[in-house]
Amino acid sequence: MFQLISADPPGDQVRLITFVPFLADGRCVLIEDPGGPALPAGEVQDGEDYAIDTVLRVPLRTAGFRYQRFHPFGLDRDHLYAWIEGGPYTGSRPHRSATLSFGPAEEAAERLRAHGRPVLAAAVRAAAESYRGLDEQAFYADNRRTLETAYLRGTTPQQGSGFGGGELDWQQARRHITEGIAGDGTFLDVGCANGLLMESVAAWCAERGLAVEPHGVDISPALAELARRRLPQWADRIWVGNAVDWRPPAGQRFDYVHILLDSVPRAHRADLIRHHLAHIVRPGTGRLLVSDYAADLAAGQPSAAETIRSLGFRCAGQTSGGDRPGRSAIPTAWITADPAP
Repeated sequence: MFQLISADPPGDQVRLITFVPFLADGRCVLIEDPGGPALPAGEVQDGEDYAIDTVLRVPLRTAGFRYQRFHPFGLDRDHLYAWIEGGPYTGSRPHRSATLSFGPAEEAAERLRAHGRPVLAAAVRAAAESYRGLDEQAFYADNRRTLETAYLRGTTPQQGSGFGGGELDWQQARRHITEGIAGDGTFLDVGCANGLLMESVAAWCAERGLAVEPHGVDISPALAELARRRLPQWADRIWVGNAVDWRPPAGQRFDYVHILLDSVPRAHRADLIRHHLAHIVRPGTGRLLVSDYAADLAAGQPSAAETIRSLGFRCAGQTSGGDRPGRSAIPTAWITADPAP
């Protein structure tokens, strides 16, 4: 039986990983195999970083599941147990078209126990306790660890921005964000990574005859520094800060601000939106552009517009969601800032 852990084990200690998947709404995911319910599991291959490579490859190849968040919680010698949050995958990477079921973790654990898999049942229960009890400090530490490790290792501008496709895929998946930009002005990318979206938005808007001045902020000092090196002409407008409470210097406001809902714990999404409307977006004329790259209507994960409305905000519009082949549209929604009091 595994022992609960509070820190990531060294990479050379882990040879096998069992994953407990969750959807963003908290439902646990099981693979429905002929022999009964199962969890994605597999070996760490030679040369892999388990926290970057194995966590992507194994859930895709065994369950057709793409992770967004990853957190180890148990260890049995060289066998790591970790929960992941994400959703079913429909893209072009190699993946299994598995039959999946979704439900409360307690029901998933009971089904595994009834099929003679008590260790997996215990793993689901422990994963659910860890997943539900993750505090804010651990959430942001997980985000920073995953982003820094993966993005700094990227060999293309897209990989350095956390995107798996090439230049054309990037345009098809992200260009639609600029549909929410209606005129000249300043643009702030919150969670800018290596600055590729800053750079792209400015170029795509210029093709429409719009003059957009890009800015960026990221929770990772290493990624902010990478963005400054890539874009030295904008180095003085790239900052370090946490999306949930960062404020720009000298009270600066921006005409267009792009945020990601998954940059904060789900319980703080409304706080994230309120903070940017109150302190970052230009009052009266500014727009807060809100994206949720994990949205998937087929898997029961709502669009950004639906989430905005459920949190009590008025959605003023949304984009087309792009035209990336093999993927359902993932629109960016926007909120118009109220005038200053």
